[in-house]
Amino acid sequence: MNVSKLFTKQQWRELELIAYLTDHPNKTGVKDRELSKVLDSTILTLQASLANLQLMSGIGKVHYEDSYLKIEYYDNCGLQEVYQKALRESQALKLMSILFFKEFASLEDLAEELFISLSTLKRLITRTNSYLKKEFNIFISTRPISVVGNEHNIRLFYLKYFSEAYTITEWPFESYLNKKNHERLISLLVEKTSLNINFALFQHLKIVSGVNLIRFQKGYRINEYNNNQGKLLLNELENSKEMKDLSSLFRMKFNYYITEDVLTELFSNYLDKRLELGISTKTVASSREVTPSPYILPSWIAVLDSFEKKLNLSISNKYNLAVHLHATVILGQEDIGVNFLVYDYKQNYLALLRSQYETIYSCFLNLVEDLYDKNHILLDSDLRDNLLYCFFITWENFYLEMRRKQYKLKVLVIERSYNNTGNFLKRYVGEFFEVTNFEELEVMDIDLVAIAEEYDLIVTDVIIERVEGAEILFFNRMIPTLVADRLNDYLRLNTP
Repeated sequence: MNVSKLFTKQQWRELELIAYLTDHPNKTGVKDRELSKVLDSTILTLQASLANLQLMSGIGKVHYEDSYLKIEYYDNCGLQEVYQKALRESQALKLMSILFFKEFASLEDLAEELFISLSTLKRLITRTNSYLKKEFNIFISTRPISVVGNEHNIRLFYLKYFSEAYTITEWPFESYLNKKNHERLISLLVEKTSLNINFALFQHLKIVSGVNLIRFQKGYRINEYNNNQGKLLLNELENSKEMKDLSSLFRMKFNYYITEDVLTELFSNYLDKRLELGISTKTVASSREVTPSPYILPSWIAVLDSFEKKLNLSISNKYNLAVHLHATVILGQEDIGVNFLVYDYKQNYLALLRSQYETIYSCFLNLVEDLYDKNHILLDSDLRDNLLYCFFITWENFYLEMRRKQYKLKVLVIERSYNNTGNFLKRYVGEFFEVTNFEELEVMDIDLVAIAEEYDLIVTDVIIERVEGAEILFFNRMIPTLVADRLNDYLRLNTP
């Protein structure tokens, strides 16, 4: 893989080892011979790697006993943290990070900054360039020392790097940009344009504008977007007291005010005129489009309409979901869903959704593929996966709809008290179970055969014989909260 050029052989072998163990969890673990075959290494090489594991420090452990390997993560840790650590420790990416923030007169100065020899630096640049040229069509020039290529691609690389290498609560530009002022500007933008975003997209906009501002301050320009959208944004923002204060702070820091050109550079990725920026910046032209196309918003509303009709489901935030799907297409590699260089965190989530909700997964995918086929446009796998991911995480009542469509388990409560527990369960778990008190049957005899035909579960504090067809949950103490917890456990274990 080309991305392996960003790491040493030891680091890459560790990443492959950890990823494989994470993706293949079982009680016994993975046989060392199987793993060495997957990694294309010998048992001795595998054992040497295990003896010198660096990337799991503080994140978890790899257990190696009786020729079997198992991975254990500490609480609140996982594979994404491993990749994050690898990115921060990669010498190639340290080099790229330093070149983003600083300028160097000579390779000797750069080598000293990295604490490596000049010959090691030259080899590092060669290896890093082989990755950069293939993936982004950019490269590190040594005369003068800088990252060279299309400015859009350079910013794209750094957007992905800073997004993946840092946690959502970290601010990688601490020494260069005031985090609070940056957040104030984006909050004002969201407020004035009525953008509908969550905390993740807010963080994404911070990184986007942070990368763009530092590159802009160094004299680099995008100059590929019509700044009419910049004018629209400035018109919405400029008269507010908050904007005047921020613009004055901006001038103190950078020696110029926030103008439409500055806004265009800061948010260039999101100023494509085809994007729906919010209620305040909508244009009439976009609503006049009639020919179905992935590049216009009405087409995505039509896709969701068809989806609802085919499966008899409801999408409570249909317009917002359509806006996100449309933005996913327009933004392409700049979208939040592809904010990574190495680890595609979406794949495990999509695999789970496909296995548990295959009908929904396939229906939406077929509608998307039809839209692209009718326009004779190739739908590449990266965009396909990102659209699927966007669809599932943005559909706000997805799990509620799945629960609504799902068969409710029928529960009969047979208790010594007068419907105490049964009435409690009706109130607090009735959304997931159809609860009936035995007294409601208006019979005195407990006919287990008839009950088994009608009910899935019997909840009771009375000892009754087992019967085929119905599961009995017996309680010595019929405490409502304990019964509810047991039912929730049953639901979790027996439904997707």
